[in-house]
Amino acid sequence: MKRLSFKSITLMCCMALSFGACQDIVTYNDNYDDEMASSGAPVIDAVYDSKDRDKLLPITDGNLEQMIVLDGSNLSRVRKVMFNDVELPVGEVYATAGSAYLPIPRQIPLEVNNKLYYETELGSTTYDFTVSVPLVQVDGLYNEFALPGTSVQLKGKYFDLYGFGGANSTSTVKMNGVELEVDSISDKYMSVVIPEDAQDNSVIEVSYMGAGSVAHTEKIPYRMTDAIIWNLSHPDDYGLWAGKELIINEAGDNEPEILYGPYFRVTGSYGAWNWTNLVCGGFNCPADVAAAPADYNFKFEVYSPTGHPFYDSAGYGYLIQLNNGNYPWNPSANGSFNTYGKWCTVSIDLQTVSGNAFSEGWTGLSFILQPNSDWNVDHSFANIRIEKKIR
Repeated sequence: MKRLSFKSITLMCCMALSFGACQDIVTYNDNYDDEMASSGAPVIDAVYDSKDRDKLLPITDGNLEQMIVLDGSNLSRVRKVMFNDVELPVGEVYATAGSAYLPIPRQIPLEVNNKLYYETELGSTTYDFTVSVPLVQVDGLYNEFALPGTSVQLKGKYFDLYGFGGANSTSTVKMNGVELEVDSISDKYMSVVIPEDAQDNSVIEVSYMGAGSVAHTEKIPYRMTDAIIWNLSHPDDYGLWAGKELIINEAGDNEPEILYGPYFRVTGSYGAWNWTNLVCGGFNCPADVAAAPADYNFKFEVYSPTGHPFYDSAGYGYLIQLNNGNYPWNPSANGSFNTYGKWCTVSIDLQTVSGNAFSEGWTGLSFILQPNSDWNVDHSFANIRIEKKIR
């Protein structure tokens, strides 16, 4: 009898094990569904915000740039998606047969039909869906007393959506009928150049075409010198009994530039809770202001060097005492406020500053400082005025 060698036995065992292992190989189902196969025209059953992962609250409207999810069938192999007349690049859509993830495009529709159009290789469908299109929000000029020939920022939102400054744009910024140059723009501001020959007491008009080609115009005041109630060139005319020493008639090398007339500057250290009369006096309240104070704003320009932001003063700090009122002006209540070496316009509803009834004639006005901690300040105030709101 022929004996098997050790090597032969080992080889046979390995072959047997290999054969057994081969019998354990899993054969996957040839009918595996990768969730990409569609069998007909697309169907949209519901739309959800992408954050609603459990799909509990279907939506029928959305905002620009909002990420949404379409729920339905036959949604794969997408070819075209439109919101109103705005087409979304297909590359921004991730779709399976049962759902599609996509953003609402950040573009203003010229024609509004409140429809979502969805097209695939096998057909198309529409779905009732409203896109909320924001109008331009114009908050005003950063500095309403910007000097002629300089650039100034318009504060607000959505400027870039409407094509301001474009060569063929229908969106314009004009002063007294003359179009202003737009030298920079973003979502939250637009910078324009004030003409060298700009006149005081002018109005800037911001005009644009909204969704559906609806025309809109916003108006902004510029250098309303007629509304100034304190001309600090003549402090005695306003009965100033405190603060004359704070008035700056000519700006030195390290002082803020003069925008219109003299301003007052508050500098130095002030101890916690100490009461300091800054500039105190009064003015003659006009009859139209007394008759309809709700139609007016209390305005001024402020200036702070980079190293001297305004403190969060709670109900203290800079106190404006107008018409027997006591208004604590706290620009840092919601975050540190600093003008970084530039003049900035402050606008407050007149009745917020003083809710008391106004009367024509002499009216008291004082600026007080009572810090809620030890303060070291360098703040300037200019062009104190009561200005009629532009409707």
